[in-house]
Amino acid sequence: MNAISDENMSEFSDKVYEIVRRIPSGRVMTYGQIAALLGLPRAAREVGWALNQVPNGANVPCQRVVNRFGGLASGYGWGGQKAHKADLLPEGVEISEDFTVDLKKYQWFPDENELPDLQLSFIKRDELDAKLQPSQEHLSPSGRRDRPKTNPQNPKLF
Repeated sequence: MNAISDENMSEFSDKVYEIVRRIPSGRVMTYGQIAALLGLPRAAREVGWALNQVPNGANVPCQRVVNRFGGLASGYGWGGQKAHKADLLPEGVEISEDFTVDLKKYQWFPDENELPDLQLSFIKRDELDAKLQPSQEHLSPSGRRDRPKTNPQNPKLF
């Protein structure tokens, strides 16, 4: 479930689509990079959700977005990483055997004039950012979600 309400997600998604449409062919950006450009650096997952919900005919080149390691999306379209790779190859982007892109070579860093005024309004950004505060949960070594342990005499986490 998204941390952002449907009403706010619509405006957020529209801004994500605007940024992705401006990524030049043969270049990529990361989910986190797009979230940061919107003023919500913790919203990388929501960027992914927005791109997963692109309306038909919206002309959003989702193939130009990868994870922070340059990894292709396993949930991309109907064919996962193979489909993601197939959509990037015609643009001249080289994909390694482990389905990653060399970010040093292909990552796009737009100038301010290339993405003018795309941040959400200050009030909207603060409202969304509050909903994206990191939780107090952490994965345990077993992979289960555990609450952080506190020492009653020392209230600091861990």
